[in-house]
Amino acid sequence: MTSLTISVVILGAAIAVSFIYGLFTRNYSTVDRLWSVLPAVYMLIWMPGFLGNPRYIIAFILVLLWCIRLSVNFAVKGGYSFSFTKGFTGEDYRWEVLRGKITNRFLFELFNFFFISGFQLVLIFMFTLPMYYYGSIKGAVVPAEWILYALHLLLLSCELYSDVLQLRFYRRRKAEPWMNQRRYRLGFNTFGIWKYSRHPNYVCEMGQWVVIFFLLVAASGGLHFSGIGALVLVALFAGSTIFAESITASKYKDYKAWRKLSSSWLPLKPVSSRKRREFLS
Repeated sequence: MTSLTISVVILGAAIAVSFIYGLFTRNYSTVDRLWSVLPAVYMLIWMPGFLGNPRYIIAFILVLLWCIRLSVNFAVKGGYSFSFTKGFTGEDYRWEVLRGKITNRFLFELFNFFFISGFQLVLIFMFTLPMYYYGSIKGAVVPAEWILYALHLLLLSCELYSDVLQLRFYRRRKAEPWMNQRRYRLGFNTFGIWKYSRHPNYVCEMGQWVVIFFLLVAASGGLHFSGIGALVLVALFAGSTIFAESITASKYKDYKAWRKLSSSWLPLKPVSSRKRREFLS
């Protein structure tokens, strides 16, 4: 059995575990707990065939750093909370909202099988897959790859920074004297990098996997079918942005106004406009 076949078997097992756990516990965040782990698992399975290839080792270290960052961030939010009587109790807030929208249990379990478990876990495999083909490329690392390594590290650092700012905002929002300041009373973060983008974490997350694909392009000199994973990931984040912002807008009355004054992903709107300054003052 080849390493690629083994990783496909693990993918199938992960889908089954995610679906069955959600079916019996109604906690649908198994996929969220696996999201930050499986890319490293796949690359470790593939690694024996590529141990002599420095480009694969460098890429693996970058992916491993991404896995650690995302796992720690999810743990801080309670995603791995566990009880011996109830099992995992941490869950992404969006699944609860969707349960309220899809009230028919049978329909929700279909959604669980095809989207939550099936689609998302296949997607994780697909956006990691370029690394399998990347490891098979021989020869010296070209300058474009070194630039992409640096870009990946920059995106990882920016994502870590946005995580820290977000965590600090939510902690301060609940405590004196911060709660008396307007920007904390808004309920959503407008500090630091979050002032320029409503979802800097999304941008950096997508960007790192797009970079991973372009590493394969730079090393091979051509496009590859495995790039579909990064493309679908961007489409998923586009939908997730719309859904997450609809939830935020329902919770905070000023969020709709902030959406008109700010950029969703890339900071394309002017940051020094008079209306924007008035809103944040």
